[in-house]
Amino acid sequence: MPDHVVIGQPGADEHLPRIGEVLPDATLTVVDADQGWVADPETTVLFADQPPANAADLERLGWVQLGSHGYAQLSGLPLPADTVVTNASGVQDRPIAEWVVMMLLALGRRFPDMLASQRAHRWDRSVVYQAELRGMQVGLLGYGNIGREVARVLQPLGMRVQVMTRTRNRDRGERFDPFGRAPDAVLEPDRWFTFEDRADFYSRLDALVVAVPDSAGTRGLVDADALARMPQGALLLNPARARVVDEAALLDALRSGHLGGAALDDHYRQPMPPDDPFWDAPNTIVSAHVSGSNGSPWYQQRIWDLFLENARRRAAGRPMLNVIDRKDLEG
Repeated sequence: MPDHVVIGQPGADEHLPRIGEVLPDATLTVVDADQGWVADPETTVLFADQPPANAADLERLGWVQLGSHGYAQLSGLPLPADTVVTNASGVQDRPIAEWVVMMLLALGRRFPDMLASQRAHRWDRSVVYQAELRGMQVGLLGYGNIGREVARVLQPLGMRVQVMTRTRNRDRGERFDPFGRAPDAVLEPDRWFTFEDRADFYSRLDALVVAVPDSAGTRGLVDADALARMPQGALLLNPARARVVDEAALLDALRSGHLGGAALDDHYRQPMPPDDPFWDAPNTIVSAHVSGSNGSPWYQQRIWDLFLENARRRAAGRPMLNVIDRKDLEG
């Protein structure tokens, strides 16, 4: 039976001819897939970030392609047992890695304070503005596509990259790489830790970069104990999911001065209300969930390349890219 493909991604109209070439017999429907939207019960393929309100009614749904790296929005949904879910791993890696570099420079060299001095017409050559990134010990919590791209960008700048993952050698299946690199072209970090060595991992860091998705196994993973083990003045950067870091513990660590600063892109409340405590947290830079640069033309090119490649693979009965383990969706 031909596919009924429902598309809720920007740029859909432009790419309909390409989809028709790959899926010539499919019915194609473009929707505004905002929160609370409803899909046709006959949908077999769904390309959207947010699931429809009637997800439980999509009994023929065979494949969901997300436009996001994270997949917590599907957690616990009653999808058919044979539905394949693929995420956008690889699509957002480079802009997120660039965001990490920007924030390390901004926090490390106290760029917000520099701007404050400029606005106050104050000439300040304090040593706090003269730090260097070279030699920093940067820890990556997670080493999927995002973590690996961050490592590729940081190491040539002279930073030492340390990685902590649940297990060192997990089969992640075939992943999307917009640069066409070989699947085994993985940069080896300077040191690799597992969760059993977490105390040693945290105690070595000048900066921690959170690069794991929000799931039952990662929620609150960076807790008060983890933050306390980080050296005085260390930095925390979170371009992943806010809830991986314990909110109260993070606020305490910033307000007490134990952490030297934080850069936060995903947030506990979105959009952040005017009275959100993180607006005014000490030495904290807030960005409005833009590290993945979803609005850039490069993002649009990559996400559609991924969707069409997966459509070809599905039609040919080949393994798809970026398949999410079903048990990770059940948390």
